[in-house]
Amino acid sequence: MLPLPTFLARHPLFTLPGLVLMTLLQRAPAVRPAVAAAENLVLRSPLGQMLKGAFTVAGLGAMHSRAGATTFVRNPAANPLPGNVGAPVSMTFTYTGTPSAPQYFRVTGSLPPGLRFTPALTNGNVISRNPVISGTPTAAGEYTIFVQGVGTGGSGPLEPIRFTITDGSPPVPPTITQQPTNQSALAGGDVIFTAAASGTPAPTLQWWRDGQPIAGATGATYTVANVRATDAGVYSVVATNAGGSQLSSGATLTVIAPNANARLSNLSVRTNLAASATLIVGVAVSDGSRNVLFRAIGPTLAAFQVPGTLADPRLELYSGPAKVNENDNWAPTLSPVFASVGAFALTPGSRDAALVAPLTPGGFTAQVPGATGGVVLVEAYDTVPTGAGRLVNVSARNRVGTGDDLLIAGFTISGTGNKPLLIRAVGPTLAAFGVGGTLADPKLEIYNAAGVKLTENDTWSPGLATTFASVGAFPLAVGSRDAALLTSLPPGSYTAQIRGSDGGTGEALVEIYELR
Repeated sequence: MLPLPTFLARHPLFTLPGLVLMTLLQRAPAVRPAVAAAENLVLRSPLGQMLKGAFTVAGLGAMHSRAGATTFVRNPAANPLPGNVGAPVSMTFTYTGTPSAPQYFRVTGSLPPGLRFTPALTNGNVISRNPVISGTPTAAGEYTIFVQGVGTGGSGPLEPIRFTITDGSPPVPPTITQQPTNQSALAGGDVIFTAAASGTPAPTLQWWRDGQPIAGATGATYTVANVRATDAGVYSVVATNAGGSQLSSGATLTVIAPNANARLSNLSVRTNLAASATLIVGVAVSDGSRNVLFRAIGPTLAAFQVPGTLADPRLELYSGPAKVNENDNWAPTLSPVFASVGAFALTPGSRDAALVAPLTPGGFTAQVPGATGGVVLVEAYDTVPTGAGRLVNVSARNRVGTGDDLLIAGFTISGTGNKPLLIRAVGPTLAAFGVGGTLADPKLEIYNAAGVKLTENDTWSPGLATTFASVGAFPLAVGSRDAALLTSLPPGSYTAQIRGSDGGTGEALVEIYELR
């Protein structure tokens, strides 16, 4: 029989891993001398040196994880390790104790600029039992790397090494520069909270809900997907750096459940119509036909001490591009209809306009040309607020001015229970439809009949995109400064007021959608 070393030399297909495995599993006395001879023969060769490293790394099943008395040691022990830009930094790390010493360390993450490993990294590994991190930082900030020791006994867990590098001046405590805002979401939709903070070094963020940290929520935004009733609560964010911590204001998430017992029954829009401009009011009907009363009021507004009214409004009703009805001067026979829907009476003989039209499912627009210009009020009333048919969307488009020259849309909810609504103030996105001179930054505010502001929005949340699609509303441009909000309101009268958030003026569209 050939000596085992000679046998191995002549039979290269008899691989070392199998031999080592045999050694580990059997360790029979008769085998040990042959194994030792084989190990010495193979490991003296260049190939053997390479294999030695591979077998050491593999650990043949990692029989033991780092445990027991084994300890990960940093020197200095501070974690995070402080440092200043321009000042040398040095640290070492290793394992102490049993079951095995590390042969090398795997590394993930990036060191602060200006620092390096000794010995240098090779394919993400530092081949040393006692690596050194040293150098002179060149940029302030918070940095984290993870190292994992590997030895003959297996791999240890990922160990974080953190650095807080400042520019040499005292740290500047965090300041919340963008507070999270209250959000409403229809059950099953999405909502996104956004916040921002400044400070030196740049602060880290942690989102909280009802006073408890949210695992993994460490970004500038936090998304609550597929919202449920249990997600309702108060959300905030904590910004932290070496100078301290700062807590944001709380933002309330309201989860809205649909309710089919309340409905939109009225829309009114008052605005100062420019000469030669046209005020456009839209309504949409679903589930069945409705008789809708439309009014365009100018002269009668003088009885309410409104100056500069449109002297002779004309009302035109369109289905798409086709005109389906019109009126110039209202008929006295409509007075009982006014009373039945709670509309105020018109001055007898006035040159206001009014008509009742049967609307089938679909969209319609009431248009009021402003030949001479002036203040005008346009109204749409559901004359029979029962049955299958219902107004599911009302809207108005006109120019928004400053001061009291706003775009104001009034609406009424009838029935029982709260009604969930999507309300939008669209300015910038109108440019995509060929509308010129749009309002660059609309702000939307909702008031009750007592003049109390109930809710508001300046810039829409991307989490509302799914709600837009669910009601057939056109999408808003990503990153635009259009405004939109969800709200749930009990029966009553309300106004949606649109102004320029930055004091600007321009064309805007206000929309109110029923959510069911």
